[in-house]
Amino acid sequence: MDGSLNTQKGVVLQMQDYSIHDGDGVRTTIFLAGCGLRCQWCANPETWTKQPKLAFYEHKCKDCLSCIAACPKGLDPRSVNQQNDVCNQCGLCVRACPSKALASACHEVTVDEVYQKIQRDELFFRYTDGGVTFSGGEPFLQHQFIRSIMDRCEPLGVSFWAETCGHFSWAQAKDLFLRFEHIFFDLKLMDSAAHEQYTGIGNEQILKNACNIYRLGVPMTIRVPLIPEVNGHDGNIRKTAQFMMEHLSGCQIELLPYHALGKAKYTAFKMLDSFHEFSVPTPEILANAYKIFAEYGVKAVQV
Repeated sequence: MDGSLNTQKGVVLQMQDYSIHDGDGVRTTIFLAGCGLRCQWCANPETWTKQPKLAFYEHKCKDCLSCIAACPKGLDPRSVNQQNDVCNQCGLCVRACPSKALASACHEVTVDEVYQKIQRDELFFRYTDGGVTFSGGEPFLQHQFIRSIMDRCEPLGVSFWAETCGHFSWAQAKDLFLRFEHIFFDLKLMDSAAHEQYTGIGNEQILKNACNIYRLGVPMTIRVPLIPEVNGHDGNIRKTAQFMMEHLSGCQIELLPYHALGKAKYTAFKMLDSFHEFSVPTPEILANAYKIFAEYGVKAVQV
């Protein structure tokens, strides 16, 4: 790949520096917008669509009205609804707010802009065995954008990892996976009807994609967002462990305890109608789940 400018665009939520929980070493995590699931426990609902969004964090607002003065359409950005057809998400109000009470999410960037970011961070990758992790949303919905970034960064020798919910077209993305060093793959619920109840979509395609990636020989860690009343019961844990034993032998398991920290985002993005609150798993529930996985020969990630 030559160094010519690549102006192809994708939609990102953010490019996060110094990520230490998204793979080995120090990593830059690129959060790509768009997801076909609507998980009731989702902590990042702003990633569901690629549509630009405006967040208002009321507790930070000083009522200085700088945002209204900056808006070329005379709107009060603090009360703009996401489906408003007048606001064009120009971002001037965000830049004008001195207290950071306004924030924008989901913006277009070019492949070259991402490359320049990765190039600046490459020194950290080199000395920590780090790299780049694609996350989301569901990153593989933007498979062509990922492909172009990887092509552009090939001369840098960057390590690429990815986090996926598994809901994407295998035909469109399958050529990418042998270029990744590791995949974090979410398995939320083994019963398809329950999966549809809590995420809006059944799990058949997700389970097939997990097996497809595994058959390529790409190292995978299976992650389960553990919610006691949804998927933390012994029945689902045993079905997940059995599936891993039969189809994903050698993959490790990592349980991600549910938390309700995302509620602030639902409020800021005026999405409270979509917010659901669940129980936080106790240490005993987590220990019991890991014990069940161990019974099936599934090893836990060592943190």
